[in-house]
Amino acid sequence: MSPRALAKTSYHHGDLESALVEAAITLVRKYGPDHLSLRAASAEIGVSPSASYHYFQDKDSLVSAIGEKLFNNLAEIQEKAIENIVGSGARAARERFEALGNAYFKWALAEPNLYRLIFGGFCEHEISKTHNNKAWQLLSRSLDELYEEKLITRGARQGGEVVVWSAVHGASSLIIEGLMPKNTFPLVIKSIQRSLGMK
Repeated sequence: MSPRALAKTSYHHGDLESALVEAAITLVRKYGPDHLSLRAASAEIGVSPSASYHYFQDKDSLVSAIGEKLFNNLAEIQEKAIENIVGSGARAARERFEALGNAYFKWALAEPNLYRLIFGGFCEHEISKTHNNKAWQLLSRSLDELYEEKLITRGARQGGEVVVWSAVHGASSLIIEGLMPKNTFPLVIKSIQRSLGMK
């Protein structure tokens, strides 16, 4: 049911909160992070701002909820990208590692405004929890697997999350801003593998 459809009925506990988050995501997707406000999200689903304040004290608390949801969505997309890569061994480990990076990039490319929201200083609270989110944990497990399969050294494994995340994030940001062509991303993956000394 759409947020507007929900607005025509009485909200149950939690429905309004979820509807506001979905409405806010819709607004950001269409108009960009700068156009987001609690008032605009309330108007999108036909409720008064005062009703919305029962769930979100201000824009920052709404943005934090959006950030948490989007980080979870990103992790779900990455999980789907690797779930069909079965088996063990070096080849499967390498394929899963590449699939995680490619899924991240494809999501950024498909949802540029949502990507800008969660990584553009709007979600500072969620960014501070990066080390605890599912996407980060997926990357950690992938790097562990690369190390176990002797594809990277212990030295490369230590702090590898920062190296990989920074490179994938940086390249994705440059590409969605039109500063790098899309077809350079496979080269970015290869560059990351070289920086890790991957065999």
